[in-house]
Amino acid sequence: MPNAGRGVTVTSPVTEESHRDNPPPTIENPALSPLLRELMPELLRYFGRRVPSAEDAADCLGETMIVLWRRRAAVPLDREPARRYAYGVAANVLRESHRGRARQFALTERLVADYDITRDGVVEGNEDSDVTRALNALRPLDRELVLLVAWEGFGVGEAGAILGLSDQASRARYSRARARLRRSLASSCDD
Repeated sequence: MPNAGRGVTVTSPVTEESHRDNPPPTIENPALSPLLRELMPELLRYFGRRVPSAEDAADCLGETMIVLWRRRAAVPLDREPARRYAYGVAANVLRESHRGRARQFALTERLVADYDITRDGVVEGNEDSDVTRALNALRPLDRELVLLVAWEGFGVGEAGAILGLSDQASRARYSRARARLRRSLASSCDD
């Protein structure tokens, strides 16, 4: 450190670990919490008109609230500009939700194409298929959760309840399982 002692501050690069231990200072917006509470029913209606289920609308609303809270220093202080900002965030969350559903539909199509479903409802998979290998790499509970959603048409919360999981646990497990499937299938496409 050749400049140490000459009025120059030497800092180490910010890492995820140091950021977690010493969070950066934030500018608090004391009016944000009441404003968010006021906007929640309005945003829920916005999502409710644009996604297929009430559960999806609630998920989108939750994600929007998280983003708004994380970016609270950037949210305008006046109601109407803050409302427009919140709707901008909501529109981005909605686009991501639609992309996620499209990816889920594509995966479902691949699953159906890789399996032969007999009259008895018994599934016979092609053991050499990438999808079968990716599914078999999941933990049994995660695999069953994914299959209940993809094949049986249950919502994530419903599938979780069938398996004895709380709604929050089933959503977390489903999200992680989908991420593992995505990585596994992407790596198999690269090979």
